[in-house]
Amino acid sequence: MSDILNPKIRISIQQVSEQLNLYYQSMTLLFNDELEYTSSIKWFMGSCYLVCDNYYPNEVFWDKAMTQKFLHALNFYQYEFTTTLTDFAFQEQRNSQSLKKYMSYFLEKYARVLIVRVDIKIKAEFAHLVDVETFQDFMNQLMKAIQRDREIEKKRKAGKIADKYKGCFEDLRGYAWAIEQGVDNGGLHCHLLLIYNGDKRQKDWYLGDAVGKRWLEITEGLGWSTNGNTSERKQDYERKGQRGIAMIHGNKPLEVKNAFYTALYLTRPDKYEQRLKAWLPNMRSFGRGSYPKS
Repeated sequence: MSDILNPKIRISIQQVSEQLNLYYQSMTLLFNDELEYTSSIKWFMGSCYLVCDNYYPNEVFWDKAMTQKFLHALNFYQYEFTTTLTDFAFQEQRNSQSLKKYMSYFLEKYARVLIVRVDIKIKAEFAHLVDVETFQDFMNQLMKAIQRDREIEKKRKAGKIADKYKGCFEDLRGYAWAIEQGVDNGGLHCHLLLIYNGDKRQKDWYLGDAVGKRWLEITEGLGWSTNGNTSERKQDYERKGQRGIAMIHGNKPLEVKNAFYTALYLTRPDKYEQRLKAWLPNMRSFGRGSYPKS
């Protein structure tokens, strides 16, 4: 849809016809009235229904004439396409402002914070088993795991727990997440930003690995993760003067600047094609933790 509606891209009728024959039937079969869909899918389905009328999906063959009718119907959404891009950029800007203010709170409150970046996903071979509802359930379980570790942290401080082993979310002071959908394979994934008290936690690679293992447990083996705090990544960032992860000191302006840049990757307006294509009603694709009460 983006290629067709984008005036800067040239696409032939034959290419559109091939794509329609490839996707129309499967889209009509998979369309779920209980989900919310991105505008481009609504435009696609609406234009198809207008052209196909009462034909069953398996009776439709998109020849040149049918395809031209589809393109004519889709042309009515040209203005909406432009405004949708603008609306997405505006929303990402709002998310960026919220996240920047949230980051500022911790970078000003603590002399040093430990920042960990983890990308959590579903293994490619299991992607067909995990729809957006299941992925959201996994995310809910992850949020509950964060809260459980925080409750354990409180009990540990109160002397009610003698075990020295800490959960991967203990001493976590703030966090943010952004759920996206891959452009090429459509796979759901989530970017996690974790902010720890730098006086309590130091082993950032270990924490990133532990969070990945927790995700694997939650997904019962369906998931996998990418640890953004490996030695190789940190060394590469250091060479470029761009390290915004691991230990960030509040009195070192370059580290603070890079930490903001790292965080705001979650809310970049140029990631329009990675937005969710379908979601549950009231489901959020971006969120952050609340400010501490004390």
